[in-house]
Amino acid sequence: MSLFSTKKQIREEVSRLMDEKLLDVSRDIIQHLERGITSKELRTTLDSMDIKNIELKDTKKQHFLFETVLKLVAKNFNVYLYSVPGAGKTYMAQEIAKTLKLDFYFSGAVLEPYKLVGYKSAKGDYIETDFYRCFKNGGLFLFDEMDASNPEALITINAALANGFLDFPIGRVVAHERFRLIGAGNTNGIDIGNGYTARQQLDIATLDRFIFLEMPYDEKLEERFARGFAFGKQYLDRFLAARKIVVSEKLPLICSTRSLILGLRLISIGHSWKEAFEMTILKTALPKIKDRVYSLIEGYMKSGTSPVIIKKESEVVKEAAKKTIGKPPVKK
Repeated sequence: MSLFSTKKQIREEVSRLMDEKLLDVSRDIIQHLERGITSKELRTTLDSMDIKNIELKDTKKQHFLFETVLKLVAKNFNVYLYSVPGAGKTYMAQEIAKTLKLDFYFSGAVLEPYKLVGYKSAKGDYIETDFYRCFKNGGLFLFDEMDASNPEALITINAALANGFLDFPIGRVVAHERFRLIGAGNTNGIDIGNGYTARQQLDIATLDRFIFLEMPYDEKLEERFARGFAFGKQYLDRFLAARKIVVSEKLPLICSTRSLILGLRLISIGHSWKEAFEMTILKTALPKIKDRVYSLIEGYMKSGTSPVIIKKESEVVKEAAKKTIGKPPVKK
C-alpha cells in the first residue's frame, strides 16, 4: 500500500471513499422505497406533508403489508383493508399515522349519517365528530367495521372521498391536504358469508373509492411475537396446529393474531397452554370439539408434521362408494 505524499492526495482519497459509501447507502434507500412507487415520488409526497424524516427502522415488527399500505396512504389513496378478525388492522393504521406524523382518528360501524357529519343541537350548536375534525384539520381516519355499517349512511362520504369536499351541517368543508382515510372490515363488502351475520353488502359506488387489500395473518410476525415470551415457541407450534385444524374442519373458532398474543400473555403469568386455549380460541367450543382439537394437536406434537385431519366415517363411506360405482364385479 503506497503512502500519500501530499495533503491533496489524502483529501482526494477521503472524498472518493465517502462518495462510494454515500452511493451504497443511496442504493439501499432506493431499493427499499421503490417497491410500489419511486423514492422520488414518495419523498415529494412526504415533503408536501411537511414530513422530513420517515421512520422505517421498526418495519420488521410490522405486518408484511405495512410498507405497501404506508406508501399508498402517503400518496393519498383511500385503502380498504379486509381480513379475518384479529389480524392487526387497527394497530397498522395507528402505526401508519405515527410514521406519517398524523393525528389518529377512529370510528366503528356507522348506522346513521350524523355519526360522521355531526348535527346541530336544539340550541343551534354544531356537534362535531372525529370525521369532521380529521377532514377539516388533517389526520388519519380509520373507518373500522365499514362492512357492518349502514350502506346508505356511507354514501354520505362518497363526495368527500371522490371530490375532496363535503357538506356538513355548518356548510361545505374542503378536505385538508393532510387528510387520509383507511377503511377496514372482515369482508370485501360484497361477499358476506363465512359467519359474518352482522355484515352488509356495501354500495358499489362507495367501494369504488377504495384500493382493496386483503390482510391475512402474518405468521412470521407471530413468530417474532412468540420469541419474546418464555415457552413462546412451544405455544406458537400448538397454536398454528390449532389454526390448521380450524380451517380444515371449518370449525366456528378464531385463531387470530390477537388471540395468540393473549395466549402468550397468559402463559407468561403461569397458565398452561391448555388453560390459555380454553380462555382464548376454545372459549366458545363444545366439549367434543375441544377434545378433538386437543387430540389432533397432541398427534402433531408427537409426529412433528402437520396435524392429520381424521375424516368422518360417513365421508369415508361416500368416497369408497364413489370409487366402486361403475366398476365391474370382481371375479371369484
